[in-house]
Amino acid sequence: MPKSNNRPLARFVGMLFVLFIWTTCVPMLLSCQSDEEELEPVPYQKLEAIVSEQDIVFNDVIKILQREAGTIENVLGKENIDTGDGLMEQYSDMLDMAALRARKYKAYTINYHTTDPNGKPIIASGVVYYPKTGSPKGVIEALSTNKDKKLCPSKETVSFEMLVGMTGYIVLVADQIGFGTSESMVIPYLYYDNVAKVCADLRVAATELVRNKYGRSMPSFTLLTGLSLAATQAWSLARYYHLHPELGVGVNQIWICGGPYNSLNVLEHQLQTLYTDYSFMPNALYSLNHYENLGLDLREVFKGELSQHYEEWCTGDIPIYDLTDYLGTDLSEYLNLDFFNDTNPDFLKVKQALKKNDVPNDWVPSCPVHIYHGRKDTYVPLSSSEELVAYLKSVGANVDFVVTETGHVENCIAMESELLKILYK
Repeated sequence: MPKSNNRPLARFVGMLFVLFIWTTCVPMLLSCQSDEEELEPVPYQKLEAIVSEQDIVFNDVIKILQREAGTIENVLGKENIDTGDGLMEQYSDMLDMAALRARKYKAYTINYHTTDPNGKPIIASGVVYYPKTGSPKGVIEALSTNKDKKLCPSKETVSFEMLVGMTGYIVLVADQIGFGTSESMVIPYLYYDNVAKVCADLRVAATELVRNKYGRSMPSFTLLTGLSLAATQAWSLARYYHLHPELGVGVNQIWICGGPYNSLNVLEHQLQTLYTDYSFMPNALYSLNHYENLGLDLREVFKGELSQHYEEWCTGDIPIYDLTDYLGTDLSEYLNLDFFNDTNPDFLKVKQALKKNDVPNDWVPSCPVHIYHGRKDTYVPLSSSEELVAYLKSVGANVDFVVTETGHVENCIAMESELLKILYK
């Protein structure tokens, strides 16, 4: 049976920091408060409750990353850690700069009102990180890559995602449905419209918190970023803000990496190669079967021990890296390949559900879009990003496409490093 050893992809950068000695954090000198007129408190509409408050400094993040010190070694293997252009040397100066310029923060774990994929009102949870020194420089909405119910942002409070904004940005990180206060629910992994709604509602709740706690309005522009599955979710959130101008949110940058922007193409690619280093498909099929009411008998979709234990193994209670270690990289070992045939009406229902929930290419972003992908990615094929980039170029969008000669994890590290260098200037 798979075991949980806390290795979520969201913490893969931990090993980078552990390789350097961090003993002190030198916060940025206090800057003057803005002259913005203090706003009167307003009744909470989206915000249900402030569950906890916690002071955070840069070293707190380092401690969390130290706990995850084995992530890179476990995922890539020791011999592959220094791939690409020399990852360790490449980021040393950047990390030194980040430590010197990071500010003190207040982390608010909150509950707020939103809806599930079926439109039913629920209470979700997330974290609002607010700089304690100086006026906020803007807002960063970092989509969580966490897929482990035990390690969601509201339970960790100090998360990797908040690192990107520690020079003075307000950082918003939603647990998403199936985590935190809604952890009893099935995780709607591929329901991008719903993830966008959940994250946008967190922003509204955070706006109420900032006004009532600090007498300030929320900056109107936001930077969106996400890695892997969270890249597609961030892309969906950008579209959501574009379609809902009444929210008054302007997206000024999008940084995404290694996303399965076309879920059906990713599924078909894996079925062709019968190989993946990340056994996400069982969880995705379990989720689709639940929320789409497909009526699948998953004992016929899966085989071996997975067919008997999918209720335990595909719910987010076991990290997917651990599930991959147990199931292996050969899909034929745990999937009944006869099911995945276009002559099977049940498989056609799966394909229809995937198409229904993909992010439509029906809009044009007005801000720069930075897309990264690794040519050696064995989680999500390069074609996933190539297809999105081709669309963006066809409509005249401002897109920067970076293809590295690396795998999925290494490429995500590369993008995060470039983003940090810009934010920590």
